[in-house]
Parts: sequence; C-alpha cells; structure tokens
Amino acid sequence: MAGALKDWWNARLRRPGEDFDQPSYALLVASLFSSPASIIPGGVAGILTPLLCWISTGLVVFEALTILVALIVLLRLATFVSYRRTDHSRDGYDETRRWDRDYFLGATAFSAVLGYSCYAALAQTDDPAAHITSVASTIAIASGYVSRNAGRPKFVAVQLLTFCVPMAFGLIQAHNPYYQYIGYFAFLYVAANIAITNSLHRNLLALSDATKQSKALASALHSQNLTLDAALNTMIHGLAMFDRDLKLAVSNAPHLALYGLPETLALPGTPITAIARFLVERQVVAAGQLRDLKEALAEVQATQMTTSREIQTRAGRVLVVTFAPAAEGGVLMSTEDATERKATEARIEQMARFDELTGLANRFEYNANIAEAFARLDRTGEPFALLYVDLDGFKQVNDSLGHDVGDRVLVETAERLRGAIRGSDVLARFGGDEFLLILPAANHLVVTAIAQRMIDAMAKAFRLDNKTVYVTASIGIAMAPADGASPADLLRHADTALYKAKAAGRNTLMFFDPTMAEEMTERHELEVDLRKACEDGSLELYYQPIIDLRTGEVVSREALMRWRHPVRGMVPAGQFIPVAEQSGLIATIGDWAIRQACKDAASWEKHVGVSVNISPLQFREPRRIVETVKNALIASNLNSQRLTLEVTESLLIEDNKTTLGVIDELRMLGVTFALDDFGTGYSSLGYLSTYPFAQVKIDQSFTKTVQSSEASKAIIEAVCQLARRLSMNVVVEGVETEQQRIAVQLLGAQRAQGYFFGKPAPVASLAEAKRHVA
Repeated sequence: MAGALKDWWNARLRRPGEDFDQPSYALLVASLFSSPASIIPGGVAGILTPLLCWISTGLVVFEALTILVALIVLLRLATFVSYRRTDHSRDGYDETRRWDRDYFLGATAFSAVLGYSCYAALAQTDDPAAHITSVASTIAIASGYVSRNAGRPKFVAVQLLTFCVPMAFGLIQAHNPYYQYIGYFAFLYVAANIAITNSLHRNLLALSDATKQSKALASALHSQNLTLDAALNTMIHGLAMFDRDLKLAVSNAPHLALYGLPETLALPGTPITAIARFLVERQVVAAGQLRDLKEALAEVQATQMTTSREIQTRAGRVLVVTFAPAAEGGVLMSTEDATERKATEARIEQMARFDELTGLANRFEYNANIAEAFARLDRTGEPFALLYVDLDGFKQVNDSLGHDVGDRVLVETAERLRGAIRGSDVLARFGGDEFLLILPAANHLVVTAIAQRMIDAMAKAFRLDNKTVYVTASIGIAMAPADGASPADLLRHADTALYKAKAAGRNTLMFFDPTMAEEMTERHELEVDLRKACEDGSLELYYQPIIDLRTGEVVSREALMRWRHPVRGMVPAGQFIPVAEQSGLIATIGDWAIRQACKDAASWEKHVGVSVNISPLQFREPRRIVETVKNALIASNLNSQRLTLEVTESLLIEDNKTTLGVIDELRMLGVTFALDDFGTGYSSLGYLSTYPFAQVKIDQSFTKTVQSSEASKAIIEAVCQLARRLSMNVVVEGVETEQQRIAVQLLGAQRAQGYFFGKPAPVASLAEAKRHVA
C-alpha cells in the first residue's frame, strides 16, 4: 500500500499542462484549510483516543501512540496557522502544490496512527472500553473527513483507508462474531463515504464553475428549478397546482401515475376540464365521484378553506384528494394513495370489534353494546336479557382431536347460534368456548324460547372429517334490571346461573335466582381463603420466558401468579384474580407481585427483564401503584428499564387522563409498558397511537391458526408493521411448535412466548436450571 501511495503522489508531482485550471486547484486546496477550528476538536479527539485506551488497558503501546498523535496534531496546527497567515492571492502551482502536499501528509499520518491504535485496541485487547472508544472515535473522525476534505476526494480515500481498514481488520480478528459482522460492514462504510465525498467534490467543482459564469443569477435559478422538480417528483403524494382559471401550473410524476395521465396532460396551461374528461372517458373514476371532486374544488375557491374527499378508482385504489387554496386565487391539489393504509386500518378495526375466528362481536364490541343496552334501559325503561352460553364437552374435543377441529366446532357453533336468534340480538364470543347474547325488549317467555332454540341447535351432531362430535350448550340467564343494575353485576349473575346450569347436568338453561346461595357461599369461601393466603404467603410467582426470535435468547420473563391452596391445590390466576378484583384484594396482591418480581429478576442475567401483569383496578389508586413500583425498584436494586408492566385495553377505556398520567410518571422512571392480549376484544388502533407502549403482545388465538388461516397471517403481519412504525416490539403468544415459530417470525414478529420455549416455572426452577447449565 505504501508503494501505491508513493506512485500516486509522484504522479501528482508532474507539472500540469497549459490547460490546467490553477484557480480551481487553489480553491480546492483552500477548502482544506477553510475551517481551522475543526482541526482542534478533531485533534483533541485523536489524542484522547489512545489516551483513554492507555488509561483503560495500561498498555505501553497506547502511551507511545498518544505522544505520537499529539506531535502530529501540533505540526498540523502549525501548518494551518502558517497557511492562514500567508497571502495566497499570487500563489502559483508550486506554492499551491506544497500546501496540498503538507496537508495530505499530516492528515495521512494522523489517520495511519489512529488507524493502528484502533487495530491494536480491537485485536490486542479484550477491553470493552478501549473497543468502544476506538471504534466510536474512528467513525466520528472519519465522518468528519468527508465534509472537511471534500475538496480533495483522493485525500479522503487514502485517509479513510488508512483509518478504517485497520479498524475493520481489528474487528474481523476479534473473537466476538458481532464484531466480525461490523468489521465487514466497515468496508461498506468506507465505500459509502468515498462515494459521498466524490458527490460533495462534484458539488464543489460545480460551485467553482458557477462562479465563472457571466449569468450567475440565471444559473442559480436553473439549479433551483431542478431541485424543485426533484423534490416534487420524489414526493410520495401526487401534487398539482392550478391557477385562478383552473389551468395546470405544475404537477409531479406521482400525480400522473396515480391517475394514469399522459405527459400531454401534464403541460402547464392544461385546463382542468381536459383532465376531468380524460378521467371519465378512460373510466379511471366514476362520473359521480368526479362531480364530488368538482364540488370540493368549488368549495375551496368560494371559502378559501381546505377540504378533502375520498374516492375509489376503477382499479380499486383508494385515493384521498385534498384541495387547498394557493396564491393568487389558485388551488393546490394533493392526492394520497391510501389503499394500503385504509386496508390496514380496516383489518385492525375489524380485529378490534369482531372475533377473528367466528366473525362474532368480541369483548370490546360486547362492552359497547351492553353499555348501550343499559343506557336505553335508563331512557326508555326497556328491559333486556343477558345469556351466558358455554359449550359442554368442548375441552375434550380440543384435547382429543386437536385445536384445528376445535376451531371448526367453534365456527359452526357461531353459525348455529346465529340461526337461533333474532336480527336485533347481539351475539358475542366472550373467549374460548364462551358466548354472550344480549336480547333487547325480551320477556321471560321470549328469552326461554330463544335459549331453548340455541340448546336444540347445539344438540345436533357435528360431522367433521368423517368424525362425529357431540358438543352441547349450557346457558345462564340474567334479566335487567331485575338481576343487575350494571354490566358487571348482570354478567356475574348470568355466570352464576350458568354455573348452576352446568351443575344441573348441562345441556340446559337456568335463570338467575337470588337464592342461589351455594355459588355465593363458594365465592365467599374463596375470598376468605385468598385473604388468608395474602397474609401467610401462599401466593407464588411462576415465570415464563419471552424469546428474541432472531437470537433465540431469553430477553424477559413474564411473572404469572399462582396460589398453592392447602385443599384445592395449585389454583391458577384465572380463578382467583376475578375474586381478588371483586373483593378489593387486587391492590394488595398486585403490590406484592411487583415487589417479588423485581426481587427475583435482580438475580437474573443483566439483559433479562421481567414483565408483571397489572389489573385495571390498581390504576384507581394512582399514587399507590407509582410508589409501589418506585419502592420495589429501590429495594431490589433492579434497573428500571428491565421492568415491563403489562396492561389490557380494559384499563384504557375507563379513565384516559388518569391512566395516561400514571403511565407517563412510571415511564419517567424508566419502566416500559406492554399492551397484553391484543386481538381478544380490547384492541383498537387508537390505543396503540395514543398510549406510549413499548411492546404489544398478540394473543395466542392467532398463533394457533397462523399456518391454516390467511386472515390470522394478515392480522399478525399488519400488527407487526404498525408496531414497527410506532417503534414497538411485538411478542406473539402461544407458540407451541417450530412451524409456528418460523411462521410468526417471517410475518415480522421480533419476540415470542409459549410452551415451545418454556412453560411457566417457579423461580427456584430457574436457578436450578442455571446451575445445571453451568
């Protein structure tokens, strides 16, 4: 390489011919010395690089390199000072070449020494501080070369090679495979910066030529026009401007492409009527849509206010057309191709309101309808009924025949139940094999008749893949207002009636009766035992890993609460958490879970976080939850960035202002938030964009059908794309097979959770597993 540099420099020493442009050459050399202030911070950074490596590693080689860099920096400063104090107005080729050479030698020596320092730090030490210091300094100073030395692109090429190539080889020779990837990337970095330098150099030459032109103003105007054309034609949206007579003044390439217009209709002065006639004749847009656009255009001219219209082309593209007033009575027309955005929003909205598998209303839609039913009850006194439907024997079908068959049973169940109800009734899938039916304006006889029709419809055999399956239905019924004055009360009483229907032999219906003391007693006993468990420490936390799909490493663990009951055995959270929420114990249990999770996580690997589920009821005491999190982090000495709090959208629909205030205060501590169970019913595009979530968890129901359902694939992919745009991580729950893992990763998910990676386990098991690995 030294021989090549020597040959290159000798070639440069030959005196140029008569056509040599000395003023341009002098201008380019002057650009090297145009910013002496940049040499000082660059030189200080260069000195500090080996100095900090010396301090961190104690190696003598960095001490020598520090001294050598300091001497080079002093010599370069002396050259700069000398150049700036000299009058160069009469410099000839020899004088200019001498300054050119001095600058080149100083910069190259500076680059070579620092390049070797970076190589030594990476290849000869394992010190992370030396690595970070060397690489960061190399990249920063190398980037500075591009702008400061753009006047001499060959200088930059030589300096980048002497500076970055040693760094690249040092990274490649390191033991860390990620360093090696970065090392190969460094060559791309060098190539890119050389290309950028050449581009800047060309701009400098263009500027030099421009100063020689007699018509500088016209040249500048031409350059601006080119820039304007480039800006217009690289816009995503179509843009067209019309004058006061609605004749085209300017338009860009996307405008022509969106409407399929020929170049002849893009000429300035083209009447808008000619464009409209083309659109109708070629059937790009319908005549009715064109009239709507004309009305919007007239509205803008009359009111001088911006307005928008949405149209759909014959090709199926959705265009959002915005008209805005322009200068001197003109009109600016902007066209957005919103096809993909609208499709994504529609898929998200569909997922937010309706169950993906059955097409029935989901929990979110049910909540809206039950609230409307109570509002109507308050206004008109119109009673209504709530039917809680649960399938008998469905678990056995799932366990024996698999989830695919179980899903087909659910789909056919939804069709049978739809056929048994009236058009005004609202049927929703509450989750799993549970359904809710709101019957407006229904008395006892009507409710009984409809419920019996549902039971009769479900009594017929399911014939699937030459298999005969029997799944019946049990129904619990609560009447409003007699059985409940709120959605929660009515649902709870319908659930109580369902429990009695199950206990009565299944495949039957049961109306809620206040005398159903057995259920109340059971709940009361469970509440009493739960209060005792809070006192004697019977509650436990199990942890399930969350995996980075790219690396396969555990990045976090979700804390799942369990209750070891002396009689009932291990009670899952799904059974006692509702009791805790109804009894007011959830705040105490939630506080303990946060403290224990932080304490457990403090003993894990530093890069592994912990997720804790938070009940919406805990946010009703905002100061309590904030102080609990603060104290838990302090007591455990856990880095706050390792703690994630998982919430569902049932929290977000209660009190946006209070909820957002608590979330913001905890985020200021470094705690992150995740939206849990996305897709089960409380899912809305608005919540993703309103609340500062760092992570969204897609419900396992989509994972089960990701290989068989195009809808599941589309929804997972849409959520991943949306989350990526909002800088969120996506965790797909319920991954149980290698095929599911591959599928969700290909759809864009960064993280996953499920039995394929590990079942929930107590913290002692985690420690035992770690000892076995060690």
